[in-house]
Amino acid sequence: IYISKRFRFRHFVGPLPLPLIGNLYDPKATSIIFFLNSCIRKYGYIFTFWAGYKPMIVIADPIIVRKILTDTSTFIKGSDYTEKFSLVFGKGLVTSNGIKHKEDRKCLGRFFTKAHVAKYHETICDLTDQMISEEIIPNIGKTIDIQDFFHILSLRIFGYFSIGKDYSKPKHHKLAKKINSGVKQGSNIIGTHIILNIPMFSFLPTIKKVKNIVHFVDSHITNVINKRYEIVKQNETVYDDILSTLIIRNLDIDAKIPLEKGMKDIHDQIRTALAAGHDTTAFFGCYMAYLLSKNSEIQNKVRKEIHDNLLSTTYITAEDIEKLPYCRCVLQEVLRLYTVIPFINRTSTKEYKIETTNQIIPKNSTILIPLSIMNRSDKIWENPSQFNPDRFIDITGHNNAKKGYLPFGYGSRSCIGANLAMSEGIIMMIKLVSQFNILPDPTFKPRIIAGISLISKNGINVKLEKIL
Repeated sequence: IYISKRFRFRHFVGPLPLPLIGNLYDPKATSIIFFLNSCIRKYGYIFTFWAGYKPMIVIADPIIVRKILTDTSTFIKGSDYTEKFSLVFGKGLVTSNGIKHKEDRKCLGRFFTKAHVAKYHETICDLTDQMISEEIIPNIGKTIDIQDFFHILSLRIFGYFSIGKDYSKPKHHKLAKKINSGVKQGSNIIGTHIILNIPMFSFLPTIKKVKNIVHFVDSHITNVINKRYEIVKQNETVYDDILSTLIIRNLDIDAKIPLEKGMKDIHDQIRTALAAGHDTTAFFGCYMAYLLSKNSEIQNKVRKEIHDNLLSTTYITAEDIEKLPYCRCVLQEVLRLYTVIPFINRTSTKEYKIETTNQIIPKNSTILIPLSIMNRSDKIWENPSQFNPDRFIDITGHNNAKKGYLPFGYGSRSCIGANLAMSEGIIMMIKLVSQFNILPDPTFKPRIIAGISLISKNGINVKLEKIL
């Protein structure tokens, strides 16, 4: 089998794999971002990486990546999604393919338009102010791990946005922290299993932990669904949100969807939404605070733009955000340096010829796209390690495909929540920077690991001082 696989991928260069363990004999391979970065310097933008017995074709060329992500019939979400991601997300929006994915995206897409997100700006402002009073004000002048602030805040926002759940109530604080902790652990575990090709054996402690997390979250979701279902059934006025829409789609007696199947789809979609919808935004906020703390001149420039253009920061509208182009650039640069979704992978459904190199990608090959590495490439970006928001002044929109800047993915499988994430990010930044100086902890350096999300294993330490 090993020899057969080597032969199939003979047209691709890469570090020498060994039988069964592939490239994992090299201790550096466990720090996957740094290992793949070293491989790019040695082998170029297309090479093989063997995660154990599984070969992957790593592609970091922006032009080829763009073609792969737009050709959704040739390159689909394969077994890593359907077998590993699905342990957490089931057959939700993240893992579904084909017609199911199109139907899911059509059903949920309207909630993530700019116009719909703008309806929640006032709520985002209120929840951010409340979180500041709970977590920031009591710790003024102290060094804190700001991860808790952003993770709990993001869960509160997305809970209200997607299922009408107010996690900010004191009686729900422990529940919110447990959900938040479970999502972070699950993200790290599943990401590690995917990148290093660790089997999903049910007896493994990591898989047992993930299943326990899913069971806990599902128990909570069941209670939320049942309460909302009774309201919908009585034709009472309900939130026009993701939960109500899924209930009407799946549990309507005229829809001819079996109750059991309908309930499972709601569970899968809501679990996906709660996990993916708050975890990535939370880390986005963390890295924003960290980079601003290390770059006081940029922080001051953000503060000046806010002061010069907004009469008030109590409630921030979509029109207010349009007046803050530099703030947008800051968020884009944060996502470049700390790409919250560090990798995307796809599986080829047939042979595919790379036109620029004449290499043939075999059928059923796994393609690994290292977005985080592309975003720090010195072949694409000038001084790529420098935090320089000015590089985005002339780049509009969430992506720039020519540069391989795809923080929310690309094509029909791009992140559905991009508008919400950017609105949350800029409102959080306005609220913090207009009230506080964000200062660095000189002894702190984040220990970055790549799971489903880009995680700092030791948190994100900063110090906030009130602006007088």
